[in-house]
Amino acid sequence: MEPRLREKGALLFMKRTSTLCALAGLAIGACTLDTGTSGPGDDGPLGEAAQSLVTDCDYLNPTIWPPLPLPVDFDRELLIRDVAVVDDVCRTTWSGSCPSGGTPAAWTFGMLMRQMAGGTPVHQFVAEWLHAWEVPNVVNGFAVPARPGIRPTLIDPWLIASGCAPGAPIVGPGACPLDIRRAPFRLLAIFNRADLQDPSPLYGGPPSPGEVRFVFGIFDLPSGNPLPATVILEYTLPSQRGGAPATTFDWANEFHKLSDPSLGPIGSPPYLAHLESLLTDITSPGAEPGALNNGSAIGQVRTNEIIFGPDWKLRESTLQQVGLGPNAALLLPDTTKQTPDDSLNASGTLDGYLDANALWTGSPNLTDFTQTPIPVPLLGGESTSPPPGPGPFWDHTATTPLNPIERHHFALATCNGCHSPTELATPFTHIHPRPPGAQSGLSPFLSSPPIPAGGPIGLPAAGTELTVPDPAGTGAMFSYHEPWRRVCETTRILNGVTVPFTRANGAH
Repeated sequence: MEPRLREKGALLFMKRTSTLCALAGLAIGACTLDTGTSGPGDDGPLGEAAQSLVTDCDYLNPTIWPPLPLPVDFDRELLIRDVAVVDDVCRTTWSGSCPSGGTPAAWTFGMLMRQMAGGTPVHQFVAEWLHAWEVPNVVNGFAVPARPGIRPTLIDPWLIASGCAPGAPIVGPGACPLDIRRAPFRLLAIFNRADLQDPSPLYGGPPSPGEVRFVFGIFDLPSGNPLPATVILEYTLPSQRGGAPATTFDWANEFHKLSDPSLGPIGSPPYLAHLESLLTDITSPGAEPGALNNGSAIGQVRTNEIIFGPDWKLRESTLQQVGLGPNAALLLPDTTKQTPDDSLNASGTLDGYLDANALWTGSPNLTDFTQTPIPVPLLGGESTSPPPGPGPFWDHTATTPLNPIERHHFALATCNGCHSPTELATPFTHIHPRPPGAQSGLSPFLSSPPIPAGGPIGLPAAGTELTVPDPAGTGAMFSYHEPWRRVCETTRILNGVTVPFTRANGAH
């Protein structure tokens, strides 16, 4: 069956008294805003409109596409956080036994860092990454202050657990090596983000095949209690597997097998074995031949914390060469993608970008609802949540008003707009840190159950979406159903369609 042609990028609206007529989607894991299209829309004033970003999905509409023989199970193949997986004694610890098979410590933070480190000793690789919080940095011309709280909160307890003295250096002469087996990072969830696949991404760079993400929470070593901090290892789906070419469809199809009830419940030995085989081929050295550090498929590592200093801060690190060759790259600070520096909020510089790249052209169908990449000179090296400013939220100045949807879509595509109580009613993290034996909680944005409405439509059940007000006080309301959108995109991929149904409007 050929995909139904749609003009990507069109958003439609409903007045508060009208029938729902326009639906679209959003992709986050951190955040990626996506927009889709539907039929004719209500062109009422945006200040009087509710803007729906709930995907009316062709691929979940049985009158357009036949249902898959095996439906996509959100919890089994897309967002895996069952305790039987994230606390698996074999794969998530260094000391557990593996009576049912499996690789010890395969999904620990330390093992993943060891595989990522290339030719650099893993304790040195991790120490250089952590040291970036101990010293001031300049990223893309913007100052990134030190966060000295990392020393008493994370580094010193880890040094003590490693047999070192608190206060000992972790880099340079006299550095005491951190014992990677005592790393205070607890696995919270594993994400299959094949839905991020886009053969023609909006924001430059190569086409995206999708990602797999490991989300870890930092915990207090002496007590084991969770701390308000998360680390996400974001891997690009490799272009090969076992020496044979691999596409997004190939990876999605393998993950889809996790939804097969014949594997048993989540966490059964067959389920875990299949999941491990997939993740090993994504995280191991050589996964992406020709990439840095012996072919690591890591794309970026992101952090979200309030334990190293005041305010919630989000940072991004990437593998960067330091003059020692392509297999000795270090994980160093990089720009926070699609996110201007905090200092540019409500500034003439940001106004200039927004005015020159308006998302809204006056069309009632918003067919030109697009956003160009944030110019590289505007990107910061750290973002604060919520964004500091008069709001506090991302905004234009009073002299350059925007439509509510323009401001909101720009803001939501940023790191600190996505992880914000003002913009998305999100308590800073989408996957919450947890104690041992407990399942991680989800933000409201990820909590909507992907239950179909039934009948000849591709909508989720009524009342399951998240609705938030415009923090700018315009009266506009914004509705989302992210789990439904991800099920939609994954179903589309499994049907062999390479053109995304929803359109990316962000980088997270």
